[in-house]
Amino acid sequence: MRLLLVGAFPYPQHHGSQVYFQEQAIALRSLGAEITLLTYGCGKAPPTKALGGGPDPAAAHWRALDGFDLRVSPKWTTPSALASGPNWQKPLADLGLAISLRRTVASHQGNDAFDAILTHNAEAAWIALWGLPRPRPAIVYCVHTLLGRELSAYLKGPKTNQFLDLAGRFNRILPVASGFDGLGRGIDQWLARHADGWISLTQSAERVMHQNSDGPGALIPPSVPDPLSQRVVLDPKAVARRHGLEPGRFLLYSGNLDGYQELEILAAAAQRRSSTVDAKQPLVIASHSARASAGWAKAMPGVQFVQVESLAEMQALLTSARASLLTRRAEGGFPIKLVNSLAVGTPVLAFHEAEWGLEHERDSLICAKDDPVASLTAAISRLEGDDRLAAGIAAGARQGYLERHRPEPRAQQVLALIEALCLSRTKSGAADPGVPFL
Repeated sequence: MRLLLVGAFPYPQHHGSQVYFQEQAIALRSLGAEITLLTYGCGKAPPTKALGGGPDPAAAHWRALDGFDLRVSPKWTTPSALASGPNWQKPLADLGLAISLRRTVASHQGNDAFDAILTHNAEAAWIALWGLPRPRPAIVYCVHTLLGRELSAYLKGPKTNQFLDLAGRFNRILPVASGFDGLGRGIDQWLARHADGWISLTQSAERVMHQNSDGPGALIPPSVPDPLSQRVVLDPKAVARRHGLEPGRFLLYSGNLDGYQELEILAAAAQRRSSTVDAKQPLVIASHSARASAGWAKAMPGVQFVQVESLAEMQALLTSARASLLTRRAEGGFPIKLVNSLAVGTPVLAFHEAEWGLEHERDSLICAKDDPVASLTAAISRLEGDDRLAAGIAAGARQGYLERHRPEPRAQQVLALIEALCLSRTKSGAADPGVPFL
């Protein structure tokens, strides 16, 4: 099977969307699929700074590229800003992606034609559906999030670009958040109606797709390689101590600091803890972005910020943490940090249960969305004061990873969905008769 994976983002990068895209590609290739990748240009050289006693961080960069035919959009369209969310540079980047997509598909015809195109993020699906002439390969929309639930969340917290800063200023004068969400819902529904097939990561996204799509689809949660079956390259305890943290005695938020993550909940919880708790484990935020961390640090007294240089360092910190904190309440997206947390057996504190396949007091403590600060503060205090509870949830977290997030079973589901989609298109005459799908 020949597959084209299209991502409307720079690649490779540390962000969750890129990691999901990367691990899907690697897992599908391991099952025999021929994979071509198409993304925005990265605009950055691979990392070269090595950690003392640790691996070369460039290894993860080149693992993401190893053996793949990677096509990128023209250099003049490459965005300089790498953060997610609305951005002034996105239209030009999407134009470049559309040009490259047409060229890539045109270069694979006849027996070399792609059987399907897996589009990652709404922009990639929109570009493929609008920009490719018929007949074309089947287009499968990988639903990273629901824009109708997430767009307005970017207006919260420190802004990562001028577009969001301007929108946030307008929102304080004349509310525009509802307009963002309405636009997002319209995009979600249009993509559901027009994509040939779909893959959702969460229950809410699955419901939206089922309600609006006539094409086949499935809820297939994201996967990452089992970190406990790989060669240990960084000592989690040593990494924690390098940052002045006691292993097993801190609570960690890891990843990007965009507004939709709702870190203001964590800021308020930290403030409440500082006034009510004498002895406590520190709340720590680890990010790859020094600039974003500086913006948030001013608004979050009492929270310790750590900048990490590689995915391996972030994973080591996550492994040594007492718990992993997930503060986002918007439905639709699935944070890769959650999969990483479960994989290393780190208890999760979150606001979603069934949405993300979690179970309260088995692999996580689920907090109340309607009283987020108080419930998160109580969950933190409960977990840090009960070693037996922490150990039990840690074991449940690891079991949750083994049941839901191993790469090979998830890749088998993806291939089965694509094969069924291609077969139905061949029978209905929607695909060229001479295009193989197996």
